[in-house]
Amino acid sequence: MIVSPNTKKTPGVQSILIIHQGALGDFILALPSLETIRKAFPDAKSVIMGYPRILELVEKRLYAEEILSIDQKGMATFFVREGSLDFHLSQFFKTFDLIIVFGKDGEGTVIGNLRRVCQGRILHINSFPPWDEKVHLTDHLLKQFVEYGLPASESNPRLHLKESDREWARDFWKRKGVTVEERSKVIILHPGSGSKKKVWPLDRFFTLAHALQEHLGSKILIVLGPAEGPEVQKAFEGMGPTVAILARGLTLLQLASVMEGSWFFVGCDSGVSHMAAALGLPTLAIFGPTDQRVWSPRGEKTFVVRRGVPCSPCPPERFFQCKDFECLRGIEMGEVLEGLERIGIAIKS
Repeated sequence: MIVSPNTKKTPGVQSILIIHQGALGDFILALPSLETIRKAFPDAKSVIMGYPRILELVEKRLYAEEILSIDQKGMATFFVREGSLDFHLSQFFKTFDLIIVFGKDGEGTVIGNLRRVCQGRILHINSFPPWDEKVHLTDHLLKQFVEYGLPASESNPRLHLKESDREWARDFWKRKGVTVEERSKVIILHPGSGSKKKVWPLDRFFTLAHALQEHLGSKILIVLGPAEGPEVQKAFEGMGPTVAILARGLTLLQLASVMEGSWFFVGCDSGVSHMAAALGLPTLAIFGPTDQRVWSPRGEKTFVVRRGVPCSPCPPERFFQCKDFECLRGIEMGEVLEGLERIGIAIKS
């Protein structure tokens, strides 16, 4: 056993620093790993360093007492091999009994520099499985913690919101004219992703929104992130007979608060889809070039719709060269409606 969980007999780890620089989806799929750490060291103070706009989802919400920016002054010195290290950060890192680094760095630059200044244990967690190893990312991460001697937590990511988050959401829905009773029947659609090459065609999302509105009679919330251009907002602003509710400019924590308790979610291969599943929403994700065996959202009711074309999933070099993306263009509305049935949503024709 490389690391011993804290017990009454071995309370050695009192402070933990976790470094995670991943995007939203990467981070959500790492939540079971964070839960594993929390359960192994329940009394230790946990600090997470990464991107605050993502990490605020877990600050003082089970997984972390404090969050820090990876982009802060001086941190760049730890990414330079054998250079001079920032004095204040070096002193700060010395205060931790255990540092866990998620990344591809291995025993390279960052971990090497941390070892120069730290007395505590430093563990590396490889962020991604090799391309030819078709294992889900969450399982890939948990397996490494087991190898370090920490019993794995359950494999479904979970977000834990506070009452203040829910109060903010209640005010949001009130401003939008949605009653408490109506809120549990709101449908969430996110017609975007961090890459436009992972997005189902907008006209089909628009058709889907109309079909759901017609057959289910529910209000629809359209999530508009920074990657979605004005043409997306314009398309959904013109919806009738009932205008869709648009959510633009929300922080991730605000968006999570608004989404919690809604009926179900439909999105693409995106971090928001992972967030929906981690909030317990029945989640349908439309995948194209990405391997769903590695990257599918995890939850009690999740399903991935994909078109099994010969070239999908595609490796990174082919992904950036592809101009066709038949894997997404070939997915029809009927396949999405069938997928909704797989998560318990029956669409009556």
